[in-house]
Amino acid sequence: MSRFSSPLVLLATLSVGVALGVVIDRGERFVSAQATRGAHGESPRTTIPASAREAQPKAADENDLYQKLARQYEQFAHVNRTFELVAEAVSPSVVHIVAQKTGRSDDAPHMRRYEETGSGVIVRSDRGKQLYVLTNNHVIEGAKPEKINIFLKDGRAIRPDRVWLDAKADIAVLGLSREDLPYARFGDSDSVAVGSWVLALGSPFGLMHSVSQGIISARGRHMDELQDVENQDFLQTDAAINPGNSGGPLVNMKGEVIGINNSIASNGGGNEGVGFSIPINLARWIMNQLLLNNGRVTRGALGIDLHPDFRPEDALAHGLDRPRGAWVDVVRPLMPAAQAGMHDGDIIIQFRGVEVQDLNHLINLVSMATVGETVDVVVLRDRKRYTLKVTVGDRDRTVAQSAPVEEAQHAPAGGLLRRPDRPSPTSSYAMGLELITLDEPTSRRIGLSAEDRGAVVAKVVPESPVAAFFKPNDVIHTIDGRTVASAEEAVKVLNSPPTHPPLILEYFRMARGTLERRSVQLP
Repeated sequence: MSRFSSPLVLLATLSVGVALGVVIDRGERFVSAQATRGAHGESPRTTIPASAREAQPKAADENDLYQKLARQYEQFAHVNRTFELVAEAVSPSVVHIVAQKTGRSDDAPHMRRYEETGSGVIVRSDRGKQLYVLTNNHVIEGAKPEKINIFLKDGRAIRPDRVWLDAKADIAVLGLSREDLPYARFGDSDSVAVGSWVLALGSPFGLMHSVSQGIISARGRHMDELQDVENQDFLQTDAAINPGNSGGPLVNMKGEVIGINNSIASNGGGNEGVGFSIPINLARWIMNQLLLNNGRVTRGALGIDLHPDFRPEDALAHGLDRPRGAWVDVVRPLMPAAQAGMHDGDIIIQFRGVEVQDLNHLINLVSMATVGETVDVVVLRDRKRYTLKVTVGDRDRTVAQSAPVEEAQHAPAGGLLRRPDRPSPTSSYAMGLELITLDEPTSRRIGLSAEDRGAVVAKVVPESPVAAFFKPNDVIHTIDGRTVASAEEAVKVLNSPPTHPPLILEYFRMARGTLERRSVQLP
């Protein structure tokens, strides 16, 4: 390049630089070159409202929060999925039960028809492939098989062909005579720990196939209000149980049935977080007994009476650090415990190798023991342990041969324990006596033969003109020399004007192990 051209190049370069500096200094017009030009050829300016500028960071924060929540849920998703799978696995075996009954209630003295609803669960017997519905006795008690409808999850309605009942444990078994339905698996209620997650399934308030979740709150509960249930060892749960849940399953997180829901403690009749379930090991044993013995449950017995209250000071006085075991009040003469050398005042701390927790625990352990089996019973006497060999007796025979235990005081009205409101079992009323027809189980319990007939006194109103003569469990056998075959027949005679007074009633009473025949004349 020549010397003359160099100044020209330098001048051109400076001119270009000045021009670029002016453009860059105006900035916006250069950057917004692609925007639509205005009427005067200038590019319009873009303005963002203040509210929008504030919303942008907030939206970003919310998105970030939901992303964190999604990541956190990934750690919990398997637990949620477990609940879903348990409900999916068990729900097809849960049924809704509607039983049509006839009876009286306290506020309706006349016979009336009514429906009682509850729940149940389809299970398989330990002795075959036949399927049964396991539920509560109080759900279907008093209803004939043809008056019981069982609604499946798929909408079908079926009826049982046979019914087995056990009021002492509040368990009922409905025979289905089929093998083609989904059924639930049994768990082990003895291994259930307090704090374990559980699901309660059933039909609260008729809302079929509902599922609620909770935990096992406690074990070994006994409710004095349930006078009709002798075998009590309830699991307590805060899973929602309401009227209509009775008879439905309580299941663990493996989808196994660990209890049959039974009742609730409540001020208002609905769920308040305190529900009770019959341990499945007891319910399963009752079911097998009913099926094996043609509707009869053979319970074991020792022939003893137990102290209902075992206080901490009583335990300390006997050398225990806390109340545990069952405190013997009276050992009945000639009974299995007496023959084995048990004494009044002994504390039974172990039965058949199992540590005894309390009175109700022992009752259930003995009930489920095989009649005729010789078992080890460890007692505490004078602060020393003794092991006795006791041959388990048959409870029905033992009770019939023993002097009767004083009747337990009924819980005061207005207690917290509740079941769905329903009329009492079919009964009849006359002269202040509530009478029910003598059935075969009651006949065995009070020492009568299965062929005996009569009317059992279920309740005596204090104002009754015959309150001084009759007690609950007395059996009216004849009226004016005529044999009474049912409660209805007794009521008809008692409520009719006597043809030739005085009216003579003959009745049976079990007193001190002896069945006494008594009579009373009514003017």
